[in-house]
Amino acid sequence: MNQQDRFCIRKNKNSRNKVYEFQLTNRLNNAVQDICFRLRINKINRVLVKIGGMRKVNLDVMSCIFAALSKNTPAEGAMLSVMIIPISFKCYSCGKTWTTEDTEFLCPHCGSRNVDLLTGLETAIDYLEVES
Repeated sequence: MNQQDRFCIRKNKNSRNKVYEFQLTNRLNNAVQDICFRLRINKINRVLVKIGGMRKVNLDVMSCIFAALSKNTPAEGAMLSVMIIPISFKCYSCGKTWTTEDTEFLCPHCGSRNVDLLTGLETAIDYLEVES
């Protein structure tokens, strides 16, 4: 990582924990590089990932880190697109399901804590746009 990359990460001061974004993006980059190696892909133009809303990532920091980590790889210069998957729960007391931005495990319908997280923790590569 060069000085410009470090500056890009430091300037995004809104991130509560850049280490988390770094670890997540590093795992993502490693997976992309593995796919490129296995499928003999030479150039990626775009990477679309799905990330659950419970992860509360800073997308600016993630994009900056991805740009730095992907240098000298098939993904260098690729656009990182992130689709945030909504947080959804199911209540086992009243049977209702709901989508929310709140991370509290509490049913808004009956007040029960007997709930299950249905979506919100995902991290997946949805597709890679490659040059042929």
